[in-house]
Order: sequence, then structure tokens, then C-alpha cells
Amino acid sequence: MKKIGIFTVGGSPVPIINSIKEDEFDFIYFICSSGKSEVASERLVDGNPLKEGDKIIAKECNLSEEKYEKILLPVNIIDDLDETFKELEGKLLPRLKEKFPDKQGIRVIANYTGGTKTMSVALVILSILQDGWELQLNTAHRTNLIKIDSGDCPIPITKKNLLYKIDRKYFDTLMQKYYYEEIIEKAKNYLKTPIPREIKDEIMLLKDILNAFVLWDKFYHQSAFEEFERIIKALPKDSSVQKAIINHYLWLKQILGKKSSHGYEKVIDLIMNAERRAKQAKFDDSIARYYRAIEMVAQLRLKTHEIDNSNIKCDELPMLNEKAVTFLRTECKKNSENGVIKLPLIKSYELLAHMDDDLGKLYLERKNELLECLKLRNNSILAHGLEPILKEKFERVKSTFQNFIQEALKVAGVETLESPIQFPKSLRDIGF
Repeated sequence: MKKIGIFTVGGSPVPIINSIKEDEFDFIYFICSSGKSEVASERLVDGNPLKEGDKIIAKECNLSEEKYEKILLPVNIIDDLDETFKELEGKLLPRLKEKFPDKQGIRVIANYTGGTKTMSVALVILSILQDGWELQLNTAHRTNLIKIDSGDCPIPITKKNLLYKIDRKYFDTLMQKYYYEEIIEKAKNYLKTPIPREIKDEIMLLKDILNAFVLWDKFYHQSAFEEFERIIKALPKDSSVQKAIINHYLWLKQILGKKSSHGYEKVIDLIMNAERRAKQAKFDDSIARYYRAIEMVAQLRLKTHEIDNSNIKCDELPMLNEKAVTFLRTECKKNSENGVIKLPLIKSYELLAHMDDDLGKLYLERKNELLECLKLRNNSILAHGLEPILKEKFERVKSTFQNFIQEALKVAGVETLESPIQFPKSLRDIGF
């Protein structure tokens, strides 16, 4: 593997000379300010000394012309970070790629000891953005605040700490729209490389917590519950993370019926899932979930009357009032299969209406606006049609569906929604 050095060059070439002598580089790029003036640092690479005692890097290190290249930056921009970075990125990366096309076959070490502060910062930023690049700084024991007098040597700088701090900001942006899986993939990449123990522990915990939410989001409630249980047991008691996720765990426990519940938790869970899809602008997915929530409300309401709307046997009709029985007999004549009928959403609410159930009465009150929105949903590409649901249409359907579900839950005796029920939207929400 070839070792490539990148050095910012400023007024003092000695640290660079020391570093090059310390390592054996196959090729070196020098980041210099250009021009003939005294402030142009390119002369320190292979120019003529201005005064006796000046050291020239190529000469001191016995570098032939085939062993290095200068990346020249205009003198008038070297204190402008934005311009310096753009020049550096635009000139260095293409030349590096052209000369060394096999990224796996090189080891790049960026040393930011020399140059102006702005040049050094630009190289550090560029290094952080490149996978696999190493950072290096020459240092030694200081006797003053101006410079290191002597005895300096190149010291590796752990850039994973910096990268992770930058990525944490990015993670918060992703969490705003519940893109947890992207964070998990990024976390896996971190774990493939050597990183400080404390960062590794935090990344592993973050990955596990978000994976539990991903399982939950995909309706693998039991698997998610088991993940949360494992995580919570492993956490120190009363830690910030445990305190932050315990209520999610308890709410999931209620959804699964593992603690006292009102029976409509999965409806509320579907609503929250629909909201997450809407936040991601996945409007067809969102409406499909609202539709299922409305359907589930009727399904659960019928179960309180000991009726399974997916398995009503025509020769064993439930004991209901005459209107309801007549309705079911008609359905049996029209739609039975092997003596069994399955009532879809509308028919389920019609049955509740014939039963004089309060939820059926609510349906009749809202029937026209519901049917109009259901028609839009049925034309969706995720239902029976080919039309995607655009934002304006979505907002109208969502408003109607949400209002109906809220009123339906009140009819069912669910006055307040449990909290918290929505997923975390920042690292702080899970105690990080």
C-alpha cells in the first residue's frame, strides 16, 4: 500500500521536514500559497532561500520531482475559509484520483501543521469528509505560546471523534422525519473501524434503540418489545436514556395487551404511524394507515358485541335486533363464501348502524364526507387505482379521517390518548 502525504506549507518548513523524515512517503502533495512574493509559501518547497539558513523542503528531504506535487492557492484567498476550501477540494481531489485511481491501494495522511490557520482548517475539513484519510499534527513540549522550538514529531489525530460530533447533528435532522434506518447504517459503518470506547458504546446503544423503534414502525410489536426490555435491563437504573425510553416501552406493553388497556391502543398506534409517513411525504402510505385505523375501530367495536366481522357464519347469525339480522341475511345471500361472510369497512359500520350502536350512528352522521374521502383513497395507487395522493388532497382526506377516528374513540370510551405515543424526533428525546 502506497503512503501519500498531504502538507499545508507556511512560514516554517522545519516541522514538515521533520515529519517527512519520520515517515517514508511514496508521494507528497504540498498545499502552498502561490506567487513570487515573500508571503507565498511555494518557494519553501523547492524555491531559492531568501536568506542564509532558510531550509528548502525538497532539498532537505532529498525529494525528486517525481515524488511530490504542489497544489497552489492564490495568496489573496488563503485567509478566506470558503474560497480556500473550494480551491483545495477542486485541485487536490482530482489530481489524487488521477494519479492514484485505486483508493484501496493508498493510505492518505493529512498533516495540517504548516500554512495559515485557514489553510490548516480547510485541510482538516477536507480530511474529515474523506473516508479513510488520517489526520496528523506535529507537536512537542512547548516553552512558549508562539511556536514549538524543536523536537517536534507527527502525532496522529483521532478524527472519528470529530466525525461523530458532526454526524450527531445530522442524526437529529434525520430523526425529525423518522429516518432511523439511515442512522443505523451510519452507526454500523462506525463500528467497522477502530473508534474510542466511549463513542463505540454510545453508537451501539443508539443503534439498538433505533432498531427497536424500526421494528415497532414495521408493526413487529413483540420483537420491538423484547428489544426494549433487553436494552432497559442492561442500562444503569435511572440513567438519562432509561428515563427517556421507559414510557415508550410501557406504551408498547399496553399496545400488546401486557398491561391494563382500553383495547384501542393499536388504533392509536396506527394513527401515529400514519403521521410518521405523512412527515416523510409518503401520503399514499399515510392514508392507507388511516383507512386501516377506521376499519379497525369498527372491527374492535363489533368484537365488544362478540362479532368477528371477518368470520360471520350465515347458519349461526348472532342474536341481534331484527334490522341487523335482516342486514346480515341479505349479505349472506349476496356475498357469502362457503357459508361465511366477511364485512369490509363500510359494511361493518352499516351493521353497527343497524344494531343502533353509537359508533354506527356516528358513521351515519359523517357518512357523506367519509364516503367522498374513501373514494379518493380507493383511487390511490396503494388501493385500487393508479393515482398518487398529492399533498393538498391528502390534507383534506387526513382531516376528515382524523376527526372521525377521534370522535369514534370517544364513543368507544377512549377520552384521552396515552402519552408518549409518537416516536422520538431528536437524540435528546432518547436521553443522548
